[in-house]
Amino acid sequence: MKLHVGDTVVVITGKDKGKTGRVLRVHPEDSRVVVSDINMRTRFTKKTPQAPGRQVKFEASIAAGNVMLLDPKTKKPTRIGFRMVGDKKERFAKRSGEALASGKKLQKLSEEGTKESKDTKAAKGTKDASSPKK
Repeated sequence: MKLHVGDTVVVITGKDKGKTGRVLRVHPEDSRVVVSDINMRTRFTKKTPQAPGRQVKFEASIAAGNVMLLDPKTKKPTRIGFRMVGDKKERFAKRSGEALASGKKLQKLSEEGTKESKDTKAAKGTKDASSPKK
């Protein structure tokens, strides 16, 4: 699959058309991706004697064909190509020819992005849906 975790993508069709987000997870066997704040769903959990009922918002997967990578140079949707540089294969944006981060570089960038988003949520006082409520 040409999309990797950490890529910034734009939704090109569906109810979230035009919205952008980062790829959180990739499911190549199903050709689906999970994008932050796109295709939001609400899971309702019933109350139990140990825990109150609650609503948990989460991102559902979206078909990979419904998103396009944002070109890092022009900030417009682009297709992804591959080319050989020396003896290494690299991804590039077809619109501008700009090389795209991939592999460990991209993973490091995406980890930094999630750290920043958690820090900003903590500063604003909002709760993360993935953390349990007390």
